[in-house]
Amino acid sequence: MRKRNKAGLKQILFMLVMLLLISLTTGDLQAAEGLRLVASEEEGAGGEIISVIIRAENAVGSEGGQFILNFDPALVRPVAVESGELVKSAASGLYMANLEYAEDQLMFMWITAAADTAEDGDICIISFELFSEGETRLTFEEIIISPGETIAASPIDGKITIDDSGVEQGNNGHQDKPGSAGINVMAMGIGLIVTALIAATGYSIFKRAKKSAH
Repeated sequence: MRKRNKAGLKQILFMLVMLLLISLTTGDLQAAEGLRLVASEEEGAGGEIISVIIRAENAVGSEGGQFILNFDPALVRPVAVESGELVKSAASGLYMANLEYAEDQLMFMWITAAADTAEDGDICIISFELFSEGETRLTFEEIIISPGETIAASPIDGKITIDDSGVEQGNNGHQDKPGSAGINVMAMGIGLIVTALIAATGYSIFKRAKKSAH
């Protein structure tokens, strides 16, 4: 009887140890994944303005970040941007965007200094004006996540597919859509205001991130 009890106790202890090891391993794998940026895939016709969502996964504990998004300027043009719920819901969420960072690039930066972000959520919504028929990949580069010890997982690129709308295109496919220039100017103005607000916080956060990277 005692031998059976001892054997049963050993089996229970072995199972508990195995469960503990599995849970610890799973936690390490989840942490190793890091914060992942995901761009949505959208479709539209030439002359339309569509919205692309940039989403973050595994964002708990992050304090902000930045990225550059590449696109084909012959097919699309970013005209406006707004922060997503992941930034809006944070206690001190702020953002800055430069839609004319380069001819084929835009830059977005966000700060959630209180590190109170949700596990997953939208970082920003970017409006693109569509030109001629075609397809452009939306690829990430120069991703920085704060704090410095936060890992940036491999991002998932997005895509915009443009159908032939039969609308005549001028200026190498660029339409002077009413209001689009005004939207862009407004976005730049907002970016300048936000830059002034987050300069001190952003500098300290990303300086720390760069030091950690070295």
